[in-house]
Amino acid sequence: MKSGKMFWGFFLLALGALLLLTKYEVIHASFGFVWDVWPLIFVFWGAMVIFRHSLVRPIISALFGIFLALLIFGIIENGFFEFNCGDDSDGKYSEVYNTNYNPNIKYAQLELNDGAGTFSIVKTTDKLVEGKANGSFAEYNFDTSTDDSTAYVNFHLDKRNGNFFRGKFRNHLDLSLNPNPIWDMIFNIGASKGRIDLSEYKVKNVDFHTGASNLHMKLGDKFHNTDVNVEMGVTELTIDIPKNSGCSVHGDMVMIARSFQGFVKKESNSYETDNFNIAQNKVIINVHGGVSSFTINRY
Repeated sequence: MKSGKMFWGFFLLALGALLLLTKYEVIHASFGFVWDVWPLIFVFWGAMVIFRHSLVRPIISALFGIFLALLIFGIIENGFFEFNCGDDSDGKYSEVYNTNYNPNIKYAQLELNDGAGTFSIVKTTDKLVEGKANGSFAEYNFDTSTDDSTAYVNFHLDKRNGNFFRGKFRNHLDLSLNPNPIWDMIFNIGASKGRIDLSEYKVKNVDFHTGASNLHMKLGDKFHNTDVNVEMGVTELTIDIPKNSGCSVHGDMVMIARSFQGFVKKESNSYETDNFNIAQNKVIINVHGGVSSFTINRY
């Protein structure tokens, strides 16, 4: 098959699939990463010139068509749609979750397993945890348990209730946590958008395992040492940290577009704020990722 037909065939196929899957919110991902990977156009273009008379040219043409469809769709999606973390009050499914707080609880662990949709942590609560889910796509399995002075909170997206033919899919989870325990947080998320304001919490550990996601997390200075571990796919990640907290960043970031406000490069893939050694509170970030965008702001 001619390479031109392969290019246009896969381009139209990929673009149509992206439009359809996003219309029904089967995929609910951020495409902001396209602003960082657009130079790959020249890589594909150069490969097509080099392998002009090679048997691999049709394969390169097909991959170029898929990439160009993703690029064009991402530019349109980021130019005309905004992220909204508010209640989806017209959703066809709604559930409320909550567990009372016991003052004997000194430590708590939150684990969120979310395949697709949006989620937010923006408020505190007198209970241990409060949550509200809206959407026609799925519901969450909610479970809590305690072991001595430690509480465990688990939210797991249950996709069994999803029905592609019911119409437009929407899925959103709002969480509120108690600010008294020392928190460990684990986010296993796929194609999700999340806003996580942890400035009022004592946060010891945050682990991210992400797919194609858009995440914005704000940390505070309520705990002396916070460890953040990130394993990213195609993810746009922003972290806000207080100016009075010292911060260091390490990891494999070869293909990650970085913007670290107020940091000094110490060595390859290692950065620190100028107050890291003297700051009373420290944030230590370890990152491993693919083609992603990573921004750290100091406020």
